[in-house]
Amino acid sequence: MNIIVGATGRVGSCLIREIKKSGFPVRAVLRNPDKLADKTIETRTADLFNTNQLIEAFKGGTTAFVLTPENPTSIDIIEDTKRIVDNYKKAIQATGINKVIALSCVGAHIDSNTGNILMSRMLEAALSTLDVEKVFIRPCYYFSNWLGYLEMVEQYGVLPTFFPEDLKIEMHSPTDLAYFIAKIMTNTSPNSKEVYELTGPQKYSSLDVANAFSTLLNKNVAVRSIPQAEWKKTLLSVGFTDNTATNLLDMTQAVIDNKTIPERPNDTTKLPTTLEDYLREQLKR
Repeated sequence: MNIIVGATGRVGSCLIREIKKSGFPVRAVLRNPDKLADKTIETRTADLFNTNQLIEAFKGGTTAFVLTPENPTSIDIIEDTKRIVDNYKKAIQATGINKVIALSCVGAHIDSNTGNILMSRMLEAALSTLDVEKVFIRPCYYFSNWLGYLEMVEQYGVLPTFFPEDLKIEMHSPTDLAYFIAKIMTNTSPNSKEVYELTGPQKYSSLDVANAFSTLLNKNVAVRSIPQAEWKKTLLSVGFTDNTATNLLDMTQAVIDNKTIPERPNDTTKLPTTLEDYLREQLKR
C-alpha cells in the first residue's frame, strides 16, 4: 500500500492519480477527506501534528510519501516542521513502512539561512536515521508558482516577481515531478540512488515567463520586479504571517544569491515539459 501525504496539493493530487492508474494500491492521508476529488481513493483522516492519528493512517502501508508543511498562517513554521517530521518518524517506525519517499528541495544540502529550504534539510536529516529504504527528491522552482499571478496578468498585463526580471533559474513542471515520483514509488526494486536532484529543460527568467504569457494570451505582459523593501508588506497583505513571510523571503534571497543549486550538478535528472507547454495546458482548464 502506497501512503500519500499532501494528496490534494498540485504534486500530491497528480501523484495519487498516477499510482492508481498504474494499478497499485494507494491511500490518501489528509485532514479533510472531502477535499479529495476522486472519491474512489482510499483515505485516512489525520492531523500531521497528531502522532496517534498519523500512526493509524500509516498502518498497512509499505511505502510512504511525505513532505514538509505549507501553511502561510503558521506562527512558527520551523517548529511546526520539527513536530511533523518527528511524527513521520514515529509513524514509519510504528507501522513497519519499509520505503519512504520524501519531497525535499534543491539546496537542502546547504547549511545556511535559506528559509523554507531549511525545512527540507530538516526532513532529510531526520529521516536519514531510519533503517528503511529512503529516497529524497529535490525539485527546483515550480512553473505552477506563476499561476498565482494569472488574474493580474490577464486583467492588467503585469507579472509581479520578487526576482530580478532577467535572473534565470531552474524551473520545471510539477506534473513531471509527480510522474517521476510515481515511478520511484512503484518501483519494486531498490532505487539506485538515495538523492535525486531535478531540473527543467532549461533555465527561465521572470521575463521569459512574461513573454510566455504574452504569447499564450495574445496580449502584452510586462514584468514588475517588486523592490526588496516591499517584499514583506506584499506577503503580509495576502495572508502570510510575519514568520512565514520571513522564511519565504529568506528562501527568495537564497535563490537570488545562487545558493539553491544542485549538490551534484553533473548528476541531475532533467524533466521534459517546457514552460510554454505547461502554461498552455493550464490555461485550457
